[in-house]
Amino acid sequence: MAKVYWASRDLSSFIFGNHQFILVLLGKEENMIKVSTKEEKGTRFVTIAGHQPNGDLVYVPNEPSDVESVRETLNSKLKGNFYDYDLEKHYITPPNGNSWDFALSLEILAEKYAVNTKISPVKYSLTDRNCSTWVNTMLKISGVSKSDRLTAGEFNGIDWGEEDLLDESLFK
Repeated sequence: MAKVYWASRDLSSFIFGNHQFILVLLGKEENMIKVSTKEEKGTRFVTIAGHQPNGDLVYVPNEPSDVESVRETLNSKLKGNFYDYDLEKHYITPPNGNSWDFALSLEILAEKYAVNTKISPVKYSLTDRNCSTWVNTMLKISGVSKSDRLTAGEFNGIDWGEEDLLDESLFK
């Protein structure tokens, strides 16, 4: 059975900051619609995130640093030093009670965001249009309560925007 987490890892370039994303742990038979499955030590997973490779906030599934942070958590032999891609994750209770439908709905929202921002990209902003804001908006649209999002969005390190929202029309 799929499990969805609001996840955070160390930033690649700033020791005190973090990057936030959605982690979906998959059951043996479950597959996402478009995102390819990754695996480590028998655990199958995908990551869904907003990144800023070119100054715009874009959807990037299974971004290599996100995947590496999950792999480090699942396989202690891959664990690096103090400053690597340490993962924190907070379980998100499915708003409709069905974790598989919840996971698929998040992938669909992310795909819609990718289509809607291809022509009119969202400019990345450290404080209010970033990876944290992207995750928070996705979870809000999918039905996760504000109180659950406020709790799940708190991580070690500096994170801005986890309580802010993007324009919901970007995901529809």
